[in-house]
Amino acid sequence: MDYVFLIAGSLVILTCFYFIVSPFFTAGDEHAAGVMQDEEKLSLDQVYGAVNELEMDFLMKKITAEDFEKLKEQYQLLAAELLKNETKAQKAGGSKKLADDAEAEILRELRKLRKQKG
Repeated sequence: MDYVFLIAGSLVILTCFYFIVSPFFTAGDEHAAGVMQDEEKLSLDQVYGAVNELEMDFLMKKITAEDFEKLKEQYQLLAAELLKNETKAQKAGGSKKLADDAEAEILRELRKLRKQKG
């Protein structure tokens, strides 16, 4: 009877050990890819929200001043980069709109000139 309990206990211990150790060997690459995709999809509001949470953690003394400054600087650089990309996209869209408007105006003027001549 002691052998049954010994075998059952060993199986329970091995199963627990497997569930504890297996994530360290399987999720490493998948997690890194997921982080990269999430980073690309960050919006400016999410960055500002993260900075606010960081400030709250600092005020509640959950993180040190050195860590706070380091992380805050990283988030600010990320926010600046997102703003720069957003501004470039708006300028490109605005330039295209201006070009389209100018082209439409040129076509109208050409039609007027053709009507006057013909």
